[in-house]
Amino acid sequence: MANKRIVVIGGSAAGPKAAAKARRIDENAEVIIIQKDPDLSMASCGYPYYVGGYFDDRNQLLCTPTGIVRDPKFYLNAKAIEARTNTEVLAIDREAHTLSLSDTLTGETGSLRYDKLIIATGATPKMPPVPGADLKGITTLQSMQDADFLRKIRDDHSITKAVIIGGGLIGIETCEALQLAGMEITVIELLPQLLTFLDWDLAKLVENHVREKNANVITGNGIAAFLGESGTLTGVKLANGTELPCELAVVAIGVTPNVKLARASGLSIGVTGGIAVNEYLQTSDADIYACGDCIEVTHRLTGRKVLAPYGDLANLEGRVAGENAVLGNTVTFPGTIQTGICKVFDYAAGSTGLSETAARQL
Repeated sequence: MANKRIVVIGGSAAGPKAAAKARRIDENAEVIIIQKDPDLSMASCGYPYYVGGYFDDRNQLLCTPTGIVRDPKFYLNAKAIEARTNTEVLAIDREAHTLSLSDTLTGETGSLRYDKLIIATGATPKMPPVPGADLKGITTLQSMQDADFLRKIRDDHSITKAVIIGGGLIGIETCEALQLAGMEITVIELLPQLLTFLDWDLAKLVENHVREKNANVITGNGIAAFLGESGTLTGVKLANGTELPCELAVVAIGVTPNVKLARASGLSIGVTGGIAVNEYLQTSDADIYACGDCIEVTHRLTGRKVLAPYGDLANLEGRVAGENAVLGNTVTFPGTIQTGICKVFDYAAGSTGLSETAARQL
């Protein structure tokens, strides 16, 4: 009988964890990771600190604690896992148990059979639906390429004024990173406060601290348009008509689960827009599991379905999906209480469970 083939789509956090867990449980299984990007196991929570200059070696975002870069050679030699980078999955044929693949560098196509499939396709940054969003000088901080772009700007000292659109975890950490580079920073938040997981009085402490560090904060105001000349960003226009000159805009208004593949293959999508999974992280197809930022999970305090795009949860979910893909449905993922934390200059701001505001609303 042929060894079981487990294929994982996605090579950031949840996918490699699922692959590694499957390998540890079944040393004879054929385990394959398909990753669209050139990098694997990126430490995305470290991007703002690389941009901010807390460390200079880019490989620290990709390496093990002992300093070995997690590239395809590492996965093959250390874990007997085949990792195919620069490879995109175009379609899932659930009936035939096959994937349609494309090499993102050469355009060469092919197919791959699976016995069990794990989808870990992550999430895509949201962009405000306003004019000028395609101007040069607008970025997110979601990928290694984004981190490289912002780090180069920092090192070149080529930008003097920047705006951060969104006052959540990524926005606040990016604010610190760019302020340390000597830029004049303005954080723009549509809601009345920064870090909406905090109650207002705590969020006000954070806002005051950010201001003390010479960053401007505008709350209760959204962006109406990006302004530019000759295809390059020159400023932003706010909903109240105010125009702010800037040469860089970092958009950090949240992410949307990547469910295009899952939806096209007929898998159930949940009420939040994430892939619907049961407590075993099994999708509506018994041979397909999903984990990470592309799924919805249960909030343990409210019982409601939520999106929870956090790296620590992605790692935990990956282990559950990997084990169940090998052994059947033996372990469960109980859900989340939405724990998050970020560094804000000299502060740390974190939350777990429900804020008073959220509890009252519920």
